[in-house]
Amino acid sequence: MGWRALFHRSAAAAALSIGAVATTAFAQAETLLLRQPSLGERHIAFIYAGDVWVADRSGANPRRLTTHPADERQPHLSPDGAWIAFTSNAEQNADVYVVPVAGGQPKRLTYHPGADIAQGWTADGRVLFSSARAVNHGRSAQAYAIAPDATFPEKLMEARFFSGDFDDSGARLAFLPFGPAYNALYGGTSGWRQHRGGTTPSITILDVKAQSAVQIPGERLNDLNPMWVGGQVYFLSDRDGISLALHRFDPASGQVDKVASAAPWDMRWASAHGQTIAFEAGGRLHLFDVAAGTTQALAISLAADAAQIAPRWEDLARNFEDFSLSPTGQRALISARGEAFTVPTGKDGSTRNVTASGSLREYTPLWSPDGAQIALIVDDGKGQRLRLIDQKGLAPPRDIALPSAGAFHRLGTWTSDGKHIVFEDNNLNLYLAEIASGAIKTIDSHARFAAFNPASSPDGAWIAYVREQSNGFGAIQLYEIATGRKIQVGDGLADQDAPVFSRDGAYLYFAASVNHGPAQFGLNMQSRERPQRYGLYAAVLSKDGASPFLRKAADEEVKSAETPAVAAEPARGRNRAANGAAANAAPEAKADKPKATKVDSDGLSARIVAFPLAERAYGALMVGEDNALYYIDGRQPGASYDPPGSTPGAENRLMRYDFAKREASPALTGVLAASISRDGKKILLQPGPNRLAIADIGATLKPEPLNLGDLRAKIYPREEWAFIFDETWRMEREYFYAENLHGLDWTAIGARYRPLLGHVTRREDLNALLAEMIGEMQVGHNRIGGGDVHQETPAPVGLLGADYSVAQGHYRFEKIYAGEQWTPFLRAPLGQPGLNVKAGDFLIAINGRDLTSADNIHAAMQGTVDKQTILLVNDRPSRDGAREITVEPIANEQQLRLWSWVETNRREVLARSNGRVGYVYLPNTAEAGFDLFNRMYYAQAHLDGIIFDERANGGGQAADYVVDVLSAGYLGGWRYRAGIPNNTPTAGHYGPKVMLIDQDAGSGGDFLPYAFRRREIGPLIGKRTWGGLIGISANPALVDGGNLTVPYFRFYSPEGEWRIENEGTPPDIDVALDPVATNQGRDTQLERGLAEVLRALEGKGPQARLTAPPLPTEPGK
Repeated sequence: MGWRALFHRSAAAAALSIGAVATTAFAQAETLLLRQPSLGERHIAFIYAGDVWVADRSGANPRRLTTHPADERQPHLSPDGAWIAFTSNAEQNADVYVVPVAGGQPKRLTYHPGADIAQGWTADGRVLFSSARAVNHGRSAQAYAIAPDATFPEKLMEARFFSGDFDDSGARLAFLPFGPAYNALYGGTSGWRQHRGGTTPSITILDVKAQSAVQIPGERLNDLNPMWVGGQVYFLSDRDGISLALHRFDPASGQVDKVASAAPWDMRWASAHGQTIAFEAGGRLHLFDVAAGTTQALAISLAADAAQIAPRWEDLARNFEDFSLSPTGQRALISARGEAFTVPTGKDGSTRNVTASGSLREYTPLWSPDGAQIALIVDDGKGQRLRLIDQKGLAPPRDIALPSAGAFHRLGTWTSDGKHIVFEDNNLNLYLAEIASGAIKTIDSHARFAAFNPASSPDGAWIAYVREQSNGFGAIQLYEIATGRKIQVGDGLADQDAPVFSRDGAYLYFAASVNHGPAQFGLNMQSRERPQRYGLYAAVLSKDGASPFLRKAADEEVKSAETPAVAAEPARGRNRAANGAAANAAPEAKADKPKATKVDSDGLSARIVAFPLAERAYGALMVGEDNALYYIDGRQPGASYDPPGSTPGAENRLMRYDFAKREASPALTGVLAASISRDGKKILLQPGPNRLAIADIGATLKPEPLNLGDLRAKIYPREEWAFIFDETWRMEREYFYAENLHGLDWTAIGARYRPLLGHVTRREDLNALLAEMIGEMQVGHNRIGGGDVHQETPAPVGLLGADYSVAQGHYRFEKIYAGEQWTPFLRAPLGQPGLNVKAGDFLIAINGRDLTSADNIHAAMQGTVDKQTILLVNDRPSRDGAREITVEPIANEQQLRLWSWVETNRREVLARSNGRVGYVYLPNTAEAGFDLFNRMYYAQAHLDGIIFDERANGGGQAADYVVDVLSAGYLGGWRYRAGIPNNTPTAGHYGPKVMLIDQDAGSGGDFLPYAFRRREIGPLIGKRTWGGLIGISANPALVDGGNLTVPYFRFYSPEGEWRIENEGTPPDIDVALDPVATNQGRDTQLERGLAEVLRALEGKGPQARLTAPPLPTEPGK
């Protein structure tokens, strides 16, 4: 049932009619997309276009207080009405600022490189903000307070804190311990209205002095934005199942009432002062009179310059998409930001934009074999078509209609004779377009999501492509264009990829793997660190052909008396290897017309021969004019662990196989991707991000950088934003896993949000609008962000891996994080042997400048990341007796804090169990989780019980590997002459096990506890997980490089039920992370987990090591 059917007017609620905000005459005179109001006695502050504004309470006399191009958000008027606290990304980091209401220069209060988010004010006039700077794990933050004239904030409590509000006396704090899944309400990227999984925050009311807490009743509901009005708490909630609406909680009676609604719009933000509450809905600001129960919309008109709207020239070299070469390599063909460019590869010529379409998006361009035309996909936001343009962009284009204009397409290859184009769509179909007639036919379809990687034969008569089979293996198909005949190359029992024809059409080269099976479905953790060994193969296409690797016999040639002793002419064409001479054959002379490619299906599988090379990670096969095979040799997964920030593929080698020498040699190292010109004489290389180079084909490549300096286009933001709006709407429709969009009227949703597009003046605001729109789909993993937003180049703040306090006017080290010896890239600046810094020492100076508590320590550390920094330290707050040490600060210390927490938990569990219980932490179900499971589990599997902690698990893959290991039964043991037995399976564990879960664990972190329970490994303890098992990965980026993740696949159970999505995995034993206990330094969930394991071990001895039976005493036994 949709929201229209559910909507009703309640006697206890004041409903608003704002559904057509941009179509009325009233709306035309006002400014919309006003955000995040904060109400004071005389003023209302709000955000518009990323700046802080203030107006009279009535909305009159609005004026802008900040003008920085960065994003400002979450303004909060001080209790005395003199200041506005807010968060700004002015130096590419979220920090807390204050600005006088009367106007003036904003003052930065925090400099920590983590996110510091303004949340309000304390009763004593300090800014309340949330920060994860000292959080040791998880996605939640903690509460801090700092005065406008202070330098060092006070942590208010150890308990988790997302946002909250103190009552007027400061005695009670109503707060959220964590944020909602709908984080777009707070500047995030995820739109998830009506979320009903575990990440549904409830409001806790903490008595600060008594350290007692009560919770506003409600479960699996989103209760947000608590505000004290008198002695009652007002808040936003979606508990009516319609929209976020205003509710009231009476602490005395425990009663919850709905008091106002803006349905179908959400009330996205609210702020109270006195008996009035300001809120945002439908792009407008409103005032709700608590006593009267009435609502007034504020009509605010702003005269603001909008710098981002102005057309501008943009450098596109940093975000090009597709690239290839013209037929002879004279020019490179590059698509970037919806435009197609040709760039000269030599010294002559200029870069040419051959499309310059403005409001259209053109991509996947291909150059015709004769060099006259360029084909590309053109998208106008409503649909797509195939377009042919003159190579210089001068002649009128010709469009060819596509079978499904609304789908998304990619061009694959132009056939060598220039008569056809092969392309595919997002519905797993492969098509053939005839240029002359414009006719399109379907060639084939995948059984699973994959790329076809088509290639044309030299004569243009055949297409080779890879079809993904139902067994998860790619099978190469040969398609004859004239007849529609298909021939499979091989038996389908090896994974085949990267087909390419030899230049004479006699062979089809490709890569194939026979150990692909375990890695075929990358979503499963079982596929992680599975080397896929691909060999290189040649299929001899004609039954008259011979292997390209036949050797000569090296016998003397018998000559007749009449025949002069002259060199024999090398074999040609399909029979060039008939006399064993193929490996030494000279390249064929050029002909006006390529020789016909002959393919004999009978016996084709038997004519597949392997290259005499080791199996490795081969791909991207190409053939040069020298008839050599060029290909990329990548690195196998799990082979090594690179430093953070390393470029994936930097170790790739471009290899060249010389058929004459029968050997492969590296032509170039550090190649991410490559493309050879159609004549085989030049190769275009991508040696790194945002870089291209050109080289002549040969045994050793000498690449010259391609000049991308003129890869520029004029951007018209309003046109591009309109296109992005349509592109986003259509991608959701075309890529969402369920074709019926769960019954949602997506056309109506688009029509409701599109009028607000006219009020967008920044790319960031477009993201916010789109996040709100896609939130109507009410699913997880539906996120949008990035794009051409404002970016800063700050001086990064260095961190020392320490906690501080202020004592005697100086900063003192309270705790020093020492890192961990088995993680090479986890560096602790103060934990290095020889520095001898300890807790209690004072930090006296940084790089020769005195440091006192009057200075902001993080401001003093700006620009020090990874740079040698001289610290003056002492065991007393004085220069006398101080000593200098040299350290290299780090940019982020979260991993130091996480590992300290993990090790503290492990040691505490081991100590409190008298050495019987182990502890394993799983931060995600991707690389880190896989590594830490292997590291921590196998080293503790001999213990009697184990606690598995997946709280705040960030997901990644389906952790089948973990539960397979933990649920494997004992199969037997192996006795050796000396030493203890070995068991199969290795390190099996047969004692009690539990898993700790919470609301911050999601995606793969939802599936892991689900599987843990399903395999009956042990009980789940904690709180319900996030609840997001719709996956992503299919749709392309937005035209300006923005990120949109459309849910493309979804989990269902063996019983055929949709599970976990929007419900989460519930615990068997429900235990909250109690805030009062947390403030006392206790972890109530870990305590309960250990208690359950110890209870299961009561009366049991140590886990028995399965020993061998008595030795046989008779021969043959």
